[in-house]
Amino acid sequence: MPHTLSWRDGGLFRTFTGMVTGTEILESNLEMHGDRRFDEIKYVINDLSQINDFDISTDDITALQTVDRVAEYSNARLKIAIIVSNNEALIELATLYRKSMQDNAYEAEIFANLEEAHKWARTREIFGI
Repeated sequence: MPHTLSWRDGGLFRTFTGMVTGTEILESNLEMHGDRRFDEIKYVINDLSQINDFDISTDDITALQTVDRVAEYSNARLKIAIIVSNNEALIELATLYRKSMQDNAYEAEIFANLEEAHKWARTREIFGI
């Protein structure tokens, strides 16, 4: 699977590369949620900027949103940053995910670069919230 998980103090950084499917992202989410460290993190930064092709449908977005709703029961304070390049189709899917999470306990935002995503994701951690 073309992704890496890098657990950090207070959060998780995930990088997806190459060709990515919605199923692979869902499997990565399940791997993340099943890790004992998941309950303690405050943010997840998803770097999708290195994806060169993808097969992700709106049904995949619905499945991701459903899995994240269940994960709220073990960690309800998560901020989810999504970094996308200027691929319009991928931006549309990320926007669909963000909108689907609006009535969820998780906050989700889309960014063009790691610096902005990291600053936003760590805001709570910096202020001790």
